[in-house]
Amino acid sequence: MRALINGFLVEINAGGFPAIEFSLSTIALALQGGDSGLLRDFAIIMAVAGAALVLFRQLKLPPVLGYLLAGVIIGPFTLPIPLVKNLDTIRLLADLGLILLLFGIGLEFGWQRIRAVGTRVILIASVEITIMFALGYEIAVLLGWTGTEAVFLAAALSISSSAILMTMLRESGQLLHLRGRLMIGILVVEDFAAVILLTVLAGVATTETTNPGDVGLLVAKLAIFGVAALVFGALFAPRLIHFVNRFRSDETLLITGLALCFGLALAAQQLGLSAAAGAFLIGAVLGDSHHSEQMDRIMSPVRDMFAALFFVSIGMLMDISLAAHFIVPTLIVSGVFIAGKVAAVTIGTLLAGYGGRPSLAVGMGMPQTGEFSLAMVK
Repeated sequence: MRALINGFLVEINAGGFPAIEFSLSTIALALQGGDSGLLRDFAIIMAVAGAALVLFRQLKLPPVLGYLLAGVIIGPFTLPIPLVKNLDTIRLLADLGLILLLFGIGLEFGWQRIRAVGTRVILIASVEITIMFALGYEIAVLLGWTGTEAVFLAAALSISSSAILMTMLRESGQLLHLRGRLMIGILVVEDFAAVILLTVLAGVATTETTNPGDVGLLVAKLAIFGVAALVFGALFAPRLIHFVNRFRSDETLLITGLALCFGLALAAQQLGLSAAAGAFLIGAVLGDSHHSEQMDRIMSPVRDMFAALFFVSIGMLMDISLAAHFIVPTLIVSGVFIAGKVAAVTIGTLLAGYGGRPSLAVGMGMPQTGEFSLAMVK
């Protein structure tokens, strides 16, 4: 049944970027050795993504959907002969794209806006995750799945896609509105909850039990990293950016910003946390500095290129034929996910003290899955 889950969930390894040094060395050796395969793959991806972007811009549709469609077209499950060969390398670059994407969104959003919604988003996310976990488990049991499979599906349906939702909010200009602020706050809480769920599921997958000590240690790591990142960001990072900006060099500011981005991402990954979450945190802290708009302007071309690669890579993981083979359970689970996510987030937002219209607006925007979901079931 996990094959079915893989059929309608998409995945990117948001938990870090392992073996970067080895992988980048592999890329360099391939290029130096005259291997045109990687360049061919990259050219195909950019060409198809560019064509999809132009088409979806003309149709006034979200560009993210165009990138996903481009990935489906050139992915290994659609054409008889796959167009892209170096999937591992492409996924590495996509991981880097996710890190840069969330760093840029954090830079644009700012930590003060996250603090403005405060504990309310924790309440909303807690209600949502609880309801979705219960719904996912019950629907899996009704479909005849085992208890372990039901737990995996329930966990996967509990988490939304940070990258897709944040990008769509930015593209639509709603990132800084109340709806956008609430959704970003919920996604931040969800990402940290997903890290804990991954640890729990790792124990369930091997022994069908989980070690409370491991979960407690992970929660402690999350708390320590969050506090340390915020303190480091508040005390050191803005001063460093201000000092570097004295040289009036966009190149120097770009490299310094990337160093902070990947430095915090690496620190998070070394602790077993989400590298992308670390990048988002430092980006959000820098987003409150006086140079945030300048940094966002400088980094946007790099971010947009790698972000396109990230979304195309997600599309490449979609196996439409597998979903069609299990069409009835796929439709049932998808319907429960969409309706349940809208209802759960709306209820949570109402309980947090917001009115019916903004609560429903937030709920309607949350039924997206990705990032951690397939990582939970693969």
